[in-house]
Amino acid sequence: MSRPLRKIDVDGLRVGMYVSQLDRPWIETPFLFQGFFIRNDHEIEELRRYCDFVEIDIEESDPRIIDTVTLSRAPSARSGAEKSTRKRPGLIRALLGRLLPGAARSVVEQPRAGEYYQDSVSTADELVVARSIHTGAIDRLMHILEHIRNGGSVSMPELQVITGELVDSVLRNSTAMALLMRMQQKDDYTSAHSLETSVWALVFGRHLGLDKEALRAVGLGGMLLEVGKTKIPIQLLNKKGALTDVERAYLKTHVDIALEILRETGGVDSRVMDMVATHHERFDGSGYPKGWKGNQIPVFGRIGGITDSYAAMTNDRPYARAKSSYDAMRELKSLSDKHFQAEMVEQFIQAIGIFPAGTLVELNTGEVGVVLKEHQSDRLRPELAIILGPDKQPLQDFEVIDLQKPEGPTRTVWIERGLEPGAYDIDPRDYFL
Repeated sequence: MSRPLRKIDVDGLRVGMYVSQLDRPWIETPFLFQGFFIRNDHEIEELRRYCDFVEIDIEESDPRIIDTVTLSRAPSARSGAEKSTRKRPGLIRALLGRLLPGAARSVVEQPRAGEYYQDSVSTADELVVARSIHTGAIDRLMHILEHIRNGGSVSMPELQVITGELVDSVLRNSTAMALLMRMQQKDDYTSAHSLETSVWALVFGRHLGLDKEALRAVGLGGMLLEVGKTKIPIQLLNKKGALTDVERAYLKTHVDIALEILRETGGVDSRVMDMVATHHERFDGSGYPKGWKGNQIPVFGRIGGITDSYAAMTNDRPYARAKSSYDAMRELKSLSDKHFQAEMVEQFIQAIGIFPAGTLVELNTGEVGVVLKEHQSDRLRPELAIILGPDKQPLQDFEVIDLQKPEGPTRTVWIERGLEPGAYDIDPRDYFL
């Protein structure tokens, strides 16, 4: 049954309306997904910058807002914007089919991105196993990187064992290990970042349908992106102020240093070498070390660039505080076809989600919650536990609500913003582990 859509001029938009369609392709705008609640005046201003009119879903909008405005009937239930975005999954499948033989058969035979694998165990069950894998992996990775820092060589067999365990966990259930990444202790930034980048690359690769051999390569590549920084002075890595031109140029040498370390190790998969070599190249040619652009950058390098950037954005760095996952995704979206290929960014957002489990959010009511479950069909309205009241004080008994349910009080409740990790001194581990 078709949804009750109404066309409205952008000047008539109000906070609380649910925007269902735009008058242009969604990929040309900063908005992450087709369909979202207008949560503040800033989003209305952004819509005005990009659109002349939009279509509002009457049933999903706050009825108190809808009653105050006059809406005209939309000329069509399917706009040009929707037609354009429906082509995108085919683009990414065709891309993989050309560049990753074996990872994609034919566009006709293949399922849509995200449908190649199905979880074989529940998140709760896999979380028990994933915790053990994660603890062992971070300890071993810290030891390996410290060994390299002190002049030793890469223990490739040990890294392959770590990667194999991560691959198996992500294939069983992609949510559990990703959840741990959001809750891990950051005792050593380099090793934590390396492990996190590896997991995001695996979750992304699983979504794209890479086979198990390719997943091992992309996971190993993600783990080794920063290996060259083991030879960079720690004072430079931890500098809080702006880098000088000389310091910035020296820091960029970590790519060449990493490649030299891996060449000395020998027998490293060429896809891993490509990923390490090109993860700082950018789609518009503004990256380094070679200034490659577009299809010059191998697919594994494009995966590495996006996952490395996301992992950095969502963690504290010497020069910047961690962003919420939502804000990091918005930044990646704004960099589409600049730093990163638009189709790849779109698929990464689909793979990771906007408000994934473990994310802290603030509602339009002022309450604060932790996301328990994200719905694949409606990522902006997850299931969550309300843990702080409007006064930001802890609740004795937290309430679980599902923002996707059309009945009851949740109709007029929506996520106002994503919160940075640790906001209001909340530790999501208290609710999951």
